[in-house]
Amino acid sequence: LKRRLGSGPGRGFQFAVLRLPSTVAAMSEADIDITFDEENRIRIMPKEKYKETESLEAQCKDFTEEIDKFGDTMATLVEILDGEAEKIEQEKLRAIGQRNKAEMEAEARKAKELNMKATIAEKKQELDRLNFQLQSLERAENEQRALIEKLSNNET
Repeated sequence: LKRRLGSGPGRGFQFAVLRLPSTVAAMSEADIDITFDEENRIRIMPKEKYKETESLEAQCKDFTEEIDKFGDTMATLVEILDGEAEKIEQEKLRAIGQRNKAEMEAEARKAKELNMKATIAEKKQELDRLNFQLQSLERAENEQRALIEKLSNNET
């Protein structure tokens, strides 16, 4: 293969001979595809290798798409799990509030029970005092009746 090195004013045409490696030179032209890549560079490759490369490229694209889908699926899963975690936290807080309310209710009942027991004790003391006062008044009444009767009997 010959290649033009450059041309211009004061320069003549110069050509260089490219020597191909023996493996490439030994390949027949039927096995080689000459193509241009995305950057418009010439690519020379055996057909089998080129097909394998194209197949590998397609597999890479498929794999990349699958990874993207997986990433999207994982993002959705993370969103769902975050939402569920938030619900769980809310339920935990609600349960803690209910437990605290129940504990406070139990404490309030105990306080009320102690208050009622104290009231009952006070009422019993008042009852005992009133019973004692009643007995004293009944004794005094009985003594006064006896005295009235004695005085009534003495006058007659």
